[in-house]
Amino acid sequence: MKSRTGWLMVALAMTGIAGAVMGQTASSSSSGGPGYGEGHHWHHRGGMMLTGGLLHAFRQLDLTPAQQQSVHTILTAARAQFAAERKAAGKPDFTVLSNPGDPNYATALQALQTQMTNRLQEQSQTEQALYKVLNPTQQAQLVTVLASMKAKFGQHTAS
Repeated sequence: MKSRTGWLMVALAMTGIAGAVMGQTASSSSSGGPGYGEGHHWHHRGGMMLTGGLLHAFRQLDLTPAQQQSVHTILTAARAQFAAERKAAGKPDFTVLSNPGDPNYATALQALQTQMTNRLQEQSQTEQALYKVLNPTQQAQLVTVLASMKAKFGQHTAS
């Protein structure tokens, strides 16, 4: 029973995370900044940055305008794909998922598991496509940038 409840909580959290992740947008802005290039700025909606801060890390890698356009194209396609799949799959029935005694519980749980597996796979494909945009120097810098972000996050969570 506890493992089902635990799995349900993870699945619900991942649903929220995946929704926030794929709700990201890349757009142009008149204000530049470090790593944005001339007139480009990436926004995030829904709270969480794509793939644990990958886009935040990209800001520090001095992407060329062509790379920025590639990132924008990848994110636009991923967002459109996610929206179409979310619409096709419909919303999970949380009244059924909250009641292990419901006769439809196993079916609803399996549907949610399948949906989450698909979302994680899509997220991984998006991350891989974004990584391929980087040149070898930027790929090497990414390791350092992500390690720095992890250390800063660790400091914030420790206090």
